[in-house]
Amino acid sequence: MSQLDFLRHIVTRVLKPSALDQKKIDEARKLLSKAESKYKFSSFGGNPKNLIEYLNSPDFIELVLVIGTDTATKLLDAIEESYSDPEIVSTARKLKEELKGFDEYNETMGNSRILIQ
Repeated sequence: MSQLDFLRHIVTRVLKPSALDQKKIDEARKLLSKAESKYKFSSFGGNPKNLIEYLNSPDFIELVLVIGTDTATKLLDAIEESYSDPEIVSTARKLKEELKGFDEYNETMGNSRILIQ
């Protein structure tokens, strides 16, 4: 199961036109292509374990800003389901919790803004 390639087997299941508009998909693919070259997490000639470094980087945050927290959470779910490496799975879980906290914070702040106006 850990032989799956992140971009070719996991990302393609999550980043599809039914989930995002084509412009965001195209931007996300550009960012992911650069990340694959930079972090070398490909199963084809790289090391999938390098995905941990990418997920903990500002480059992943940039991807989240493009695809949104809902789609990013789905991507992290897919990582968690697809990899057997405990460190990769743990990193995905940790980031999902952080995204959940970010969403909860935004919901609270959004309600506060309504009260202030």
